Amino acid sequence: MSSFLVKEAPDALTLVQHLKTQTAFQQASDALSGQTSSQLLAIPLPAGLYEGLQDAAYQAIEAHGLHGWLSAEGRHHDHNYQSLSLVYNPDMHEPGMDDVHQATLGTSLNPINEFFYNSVQRHRGLKNTYFDSYGFRVRTPAARLGELGRFLDQCGLTLIRSRLSVLIGERGITSDFMDGWHRDEPVFENLRLNIPLTSDPAYRLQIEHEKDKPQEDSDTMTEHFLEPGYAYTFNTNIPHRVYVKEPSSQPRIHLVLGFAPWFDHDPGEDRWRVNAHFGKTHPFDLLRNGQLHSALRAQA
Repeated sequence: MSSFLVKEAPDALTLVQHLKTQTAFQQASDALSGQTSSQLLAIPLPAGLYEGLQDAAYQAIEAHGLHGWLSAEGRHHDHNYQSLSLVYNPDMHEPGMDDVHQATLGTSLNPINEFFYNSVQRHRGLKNTYFDSYGFRVRTPAARLGELGRFLDQCGLTLIRSRLSVLIGERGITSDFMDGWHRDEPVFENLRLNIPLTSDPAYRLQIEHEKDKPQEDSDTMTEHFLEPGYAYTFNTNIPHRVYVKEPSSQPRIHLVLGFAPWFDHDPGEDRWRVNAHFGKTHPFDLLRNGQLHSALRAQA
């Protein structure tokens, strides 16, 4: 099966899990997995695009506000990590969500300590839940503003689970080393692009390249400051976290964009289908070669 209607997908699985059962996804991703580097890839942003995205982010925050993470304990409005969703699932019914700009920000079924390694045991079915990344297929009003809206219109891949995230350094440093560590989906499912719009060296990204459980004295862990003016990606399926190293009066505002590299969504039919890159092009190469967006190309 090369395509299916969303409404025909079984309730037990996420949409991408269903796509994987209907295609040679595992064999295709296994064949290219050797090209998945854990190293950080930085793509320069044209100055005009960077400034336009920054302006659009300010507009989005002004118009739609920032929202805390949702867990079984409630929505965490006072935490130093706040966000707004750029996509939503029109079929998701989350009692803790009262605005589409909260759509990708957690679930009321999971305690706060059950998000970082995809703990799904509290869900009877996975379709139309927080964990259903391909269910988040409709852009929110914030994702249609100004240069951000134009940029996303021009992207050659379907936008899935995405958000604008703000880390507020004035609310305190990250004192617990284990706070925030998580893994995301494999890059063949979700090509994640991180675009810093404002930041400060007080905010750091840590990546554990080898160990399953991060350790504070690990010699295989790297630490990075994501400088604005670039778009970044790496293998987000390995443990990583962002933390506040020291107080800062400058908030860290990032676009955290997810794209389906090997499947396209047809909004007219609400159908997912295999695209021309399936099994042929590594997702990192789609970014490097300008196939995600013509303004984003790796430097020679």
